[in-house]
Amino acid sequence: MSLLLSLSPVRPRRPRSFRPEPADVPLEVRALLAAAVIQWSMDPRFVNDPLHGNAPDLVNTYDYANPANGYGVSLDASQSSGILPTTTFLWTVTSSSGLSLVVSGENPDVDLQQGSYRVKLTATGLAGTRRPVSTVTTILVKDVLVVSIGDSYASGEGNPVVPGFFDPEWAYSPDAAMNQENADAHRSTLAGPAQFALQLEASNPHQSVTFVSVANSGATIPEGVLGPMPSIGDPSHILPAEIDELKSIIGTRHIDVLAITVGADDVGFSERVKQLIENTYFGYPTLTEIQQQYNADIQALPGQYANLAKAVQALNPGQVMIAPYPDVTRDQNGNVAAILGPLDVTLVSKANAEFASSTMIPPLNAAVAAAAKTYKWTYLSQVFGDFNTHGYPSTSPWIRTLTESEEMEGTDQGTFHPNATGHLDIARRMYQAYRPLMSRFPAARGLTMRATRAARA
Repeated sequence: MSLLLSLSPVRPRRPRSFRPEPADVPLEVRALLAAAVIQWSMDPRFVNDPLHGNAPDLVNTYDYANPANGYGVSLDASQSSGILPTTTFLWTVTSSSGLSLVVSGENPDVDLQQGSYRVKLTATGLAGTRRPVSTVTTILVKDVLVVSIGDSYASGEGNPVVPGFFDPEWAYSPDAAMNQENADAHRSTLAGPAQFALQLEASNPHQSVTFVSVANSGATIPEGVLGPMPSIGDPSHILPAEIDELKSIIGTRHIDVLAITVGADDVGFSERVKQLIENTYFGYPTLTEIQQQYNADIQALPGQYANLAKAVQALNPGQVMIAPYPDVTRDQNGNVAAILGPLDVTLVSKANAEFASSTMIPPLNAAVAAAAKTYKWTYLSQVFGDFNTHGYPSTSPWIRTLTESEEMEGTDQGTFHPNATGHLDIARRMYQAYRPLMSRFPAARGLTMRATRAARA
């Protein structure tokens, strides 16, 4: 069945500055041989926003994750040979169900749902021929859904998109309620999963990326991921369980990549670090007492991961990635060193840093690795080694320091978290892990098509 649809009003789109337009070519050069040539690309959805820290927005709404009209596709006949001022172009886009959309122009834009389409271009009035010239190709419209859940390492704590001692700005959403929630949860699109999504968006003009993050700073598996929790930015604001909120945002959409970082708050890692600082100054609690408390929490962690795995399995994601926690005690030579604060005041002694490096970090990452193996998640083991010479004491740290945290967000909450450079490394490892699966796309359902913008004159 063929159906001719009228063009709808123009809708604004983000500039596609990183995807170059064909250069203007003199007509006498273009008119060498009559030939119709099809090029196409998808309009990017996840790009840097110069109005909000030059970082991507974190929209986090159902309408964003499930665009009713589909995904923007730009058709391009400008590389055809023999184009004259009087040349006309007619496009017929046919879905696998047989529904056809007809648009005209050299560079029309259409909205298409995910799936395979047969595209036919007919050029009339090319130089050197009086007959229409046609060509046909098949395109695959694919939008990759990347989702992030977990704790402060997942949310991007310590990296507001616009730093400020009194009023830092976190990831922006045009939805006022979600914009406030992003701020209360300390969500940043400088975080590794968001930067991975940005890299993926730029890697292929024939796909777009949708990114959703419901990660909450301070989240544990039972309180935060699977259950509600008070937000770190405003304890009076109770955040919904990440899994529940994720379902409400994406609906029935298939998740291509699910990024997880969680477990450190389950074993009270931040509290144990505070205890190590207290031990450095006052000698109590003792290292034995700290270790006893920590061991008890570690023993409970496999059960928490089992509960998380059940929730993840119900989501049926394509690929699940989970990263280890870096050893923040290492200097530029890979050696454990004392951790210093403002004015070079010792926060954690070298002895206590060695205790953390040998006694606290290994069992936590062992539990993460064991969960990844048990539940067939992709374990980003290289991340740990990458940070080995970039800890807090390093001359080139990938870890946010106390001074930086206070200057950038007005609190100490960002201390000991990856900085923007550290998150870029996590993004790099995620991209490497995803590349082998980039061609495995689920079948699309419910294909519809709609013309969206008038063709360029």
